[in-house]
Amino acid sequence: MKIKVGFMSLILLSGLTLAACSDEEMDHSEMNHDNPSSDEVRSLEVDLQAPESIKSGEEVQFVAHVTSNEEDVTDADSVMFEIISGEESLDMIEVDHSENGEYVLDYTFDEAGDYKVISHVDAFSLHTMPEEFVTVE
Repeated sequence: MKIKVGFMSLILLSGLTLAACSDEEMDHSEMNHDNPSSDEVRSLEVDLQAPESIKSGEEVQFVAHVTSNEEDVTDADSVMFEIISGEESLDMIEVDHSENGEYVLDYTFDEAGDYKVISHVDAFSLHTMPEEFVTVE
């Protein structure tokens, strides 16, 4: 009987606490700390483009086209390309904006093999990291 009374008291106390909390008004204008004048929700999309054929010793380009809400992003906080072979990260290279929302990496693979290229993009307090698998001949 004591357990039932204690359990019921706990449920009643929890219910009262939740009811009291739900009465508080929240000022939604303070939710966007990065840009208080904007209530717009931002998206972050990256189209990672890799060359179709790659030969070792030849320079190729990888392009990360960054957009937010269908507009080019020219001022991302950070854009880095990571080159991975198997489980080993070989390179992590930061690049700057080139033009029209494109961030370009010129890269030369020294050896033939299978690689994974990941573009790490940070903008508008969001992070995305699309990847492409490439074979170097």
